[in-house]
Amino acid sequence: METPQCQPGRINRKGLAASIFITLLFAAFILFPNLRRFGSLRSSILGGIAVAFPAFVMFMLLYTGKTHCWRRIFFTTYAVAFAISFVWMTMGDRGHMWLLDQEVLYSEAPMCHMVVPMLALPIVFFKEIIFPVNFSGGMFMVLLVIVVGLIFGRAFCSWGCFYGGQDELFSSLRKKKTWNLGIEKLPPFIRYFSFAMLAFIILHSFATLSPTYCFWFCPFKATSEFIEVNSFIRVIQTFMFVGLWMGLAIVLPLLTKKRTQCSLFCPMGAFLSLTNKVNIFHLKIDKSKCSDCGLCVKTCPTFSLTKEAAAKGKPLITCTKCGACMDACPKNAIQYAVKGVPFTSGNHPMLEGRNKIGVWRKFASDVWDPGVVFVFGIFSVGTIIASGFFVDAVSRLLKLLLGV
Repeated sequence: METPQCQPGRINRKGLAASIFITLLFAAFILFPNLRRFGSLRSSILGGIAVAFPAFVMFMLLYTGKTHCWRRIFFTTYAVAFAISFVWMTMGDRGHMWLLDQEVLYSEAPMCHMVVPMLALPIVFFKEIIFPVNFSGGMFMVLLVIVVGLIFGRAFCSWGCFYGGQDELFSSLRKKKTWNLGIEKLPPFIRYFSFAMLAFIILHSFATLSPTYCFWFCPFKATSEFIEVNSFIRVIQTFMFVGLWMGLAIVLPLLTKKRTQCSLFCPMGAFLSLTNKVNIFHLKIDKSKCSDCGLCVKTCPTFSLTKEAAAKGKPLITCTKCGACMDACPKNAIQYAVKGVPFTSGNHPMLEGRNKIGVWRKFASDVWDPGVVFVFGIFSVGTIIASGFFVDAVSRLLKLLLGV
């Protein structure tokens, strides 16, 4: 039996007035870093798209209450835009996807968040960035990952990671799964392999003073940038990149409808899972409403819910806060919550009888809902990172297809 997706999110649905207000506030917030794009008519149109699309997604997410469904639309579109932008830049503008040795020598390589765990020990002990990027750029990325992790935890993996969007895209293409791979079928070694990978790359990178994951294991080199293939060792590395990408980010997600690369292999995911223990936002299950149907466990794309965890009222440490369980729950028993704040899905007048309270109280309750604060924050982070890729991808497609 297939698990239902995109059920009406009654408990997470916000009123029309609150949805419009929050969306306008969100649009104004993400407009500020995009102001530089509004120059010529063409760039203004592209900049407008970069703001209007996520603002529309924000409105629909709030007004319909379908958190996972609308987040997924944005997230997978973002992943496609990143791939178009980056691959077109390397193949179209430069003529190849190789990261040349000269670029490595002069610290001109683009750096992504996946590198951060490998930088920690060399920075602490040697004050050195073991990646071909300038020190200030490397430290900015380290601080960004730490701050986002401390505030939002592993939510970045489902709201801001352009690599995770590829994994999610292929896991959502088919309506039915071919391989029913549930968390109960995974031995502990596989379930926690990403944590072992995290420990290995941190220690190996420190011992060799080189970014081990980037040189050997990153599946997404296939849609970004390879090391220049000029030796037999680098041929092996390239085959590993492509093989891991095909297997973990395409084939297994297609077969299982699970985000297998993000869940079972990615060391950054494991790293951010640790921050889930300290950030204030989390998913909470109202045990008084839960009927133990198990739909949330079946639906979770990252193997972050077990029956035992659901019974305790919270997911596992690996939860990416994607909202899939909230959309699937027929009892509306799952919400975003703030640690230390009482759970409000029981007899809260806003949630159980929206017409029983005044308009302004309902509006205020919607705006200050913990879920709204969480979504506003993490969606803003993802949108600001994604906007450049959206603009570049659309710009290139317009020039190719329409000549404008």
